[in-house]
Amino acid sequence: MSRAQAQLFTAFVALLVISGCGTQKDRWLAARPATALARGEVTFQGKPLEGAVVVFQPMAPGGIGASAVTDFQGKFELSTFPPKAGVVPGRYAVSVMKTAMPSEVAGHADDPSPIHAISLIPEKYAVPTMSELSANIPEDGTEDLVFHLKP
Repeated sequence: MSRAQAQLFTAFVALLVISGCGTQKDRWLAARPATALARGEVTFQGKPLEGAVVVFQPMAPGGIGASAVTDFQGKFELSTFPPKAGVVPGRYAVSVMKTAMPSEVAGHADDPSPIHAISLIPEKYAVPTMSELSANIPEDGTEDLVFHLKP
């Protein structure tokens, strides 16, 4: 074997070792629990709530949560392992947050207090134990989660 062939062979073997031959799954992906599609919508005072953060906190100890942001129609799609959609099936306490900076809210533009976000919905919805919102995600997922928030 010539020196050039030996170098080419060594480079090829190194490339195979570095790439893992392309058949090995990412061990972190392989260790993840199965997820199911979960979609829904959030309304406040009967209107779609755009830009709200929806958080699903598992009720089971050691569970894995999920979150989403609502679109202009108040619709959301949960994700436990972004960017992939899906949530681990189970029971969840749910919280919803919608905030704005004082400069974005009428009557608060000249607020001299330190910068802090202002809740645009009742603050109880931001706390899973106070929101009174919950959901059960079945093994085959769901597309009909609906949360109607009131003042």
